[in-house]
Amino acid sequence: MIKEQDKAIKRCNKLIETEHSNWIGITNQKAIKTVLNMLKENSAEIHQKNTELAEKNAEIEKYKKLLADNLAKCVNDHIKAKHKADTDLEYLNIGWQLELEKKDKMIDLMAEEMKKRATCPLDDYNYDLDCENKCNNNTKECWKQYFERKVKDGRL
Repeated sequence: MIKEQDKAIKRCNKLIETEHSNWIGITNQKAIKTVLNMLKENSAEIHQKNTELAEKNAEIEKYKKLLADNLAKCVNDHIKAKHKADTDLEYLNIGWQLELEKKDKMIDLMAEEMKKRATCPLDDYNYDLDCENKCNNNTKECWKQYFERKVKDGRL
C-alpha cells in the first residue's frame, strides 16, 4: 500500500508542474497542490505523534522495569528478614533447651545432695505414704516429686 501511495503522490506532483496546466487546468492544479500539502502536514503530525508515543512507551517500560526491580528487592528483603527471624527463633529455642537442661541437672544434683543428708520428704511432711514403697527406695525421686507437688499446688 505504501508503494501505491508513493506512486500516487509522485503522479500528483508531476500534475502540478506548470507544463501540465494547459490540459489539467490551473484550478485542478491548485486543488491537487492543496491536497498534497494537507497530506504532508498529516504525515508530519502522524510522525510527530508516533515519536511522542514511542517516547511514552519507552518511559512506561522504564517505570515497569523499576517497579519490577523494586518489587523483587522488597520480596528479597522479606525473604531475608523471614530467614533471619527463623534463625533467631531457632537459636532462642536452642538457648531455652540448654537452660532447661542446665536447670534439670541442677535439680538432679540438689535432689542427690538432699538424698544424702535427709530422710524421705514424705515422712517429715505428714504424707500418708510409705517412702520406700512409693519411691522404690529412691529418695532422690521422692524429693523431686515433693517439690513438683509444691510447685503444682502453688505452695512454693
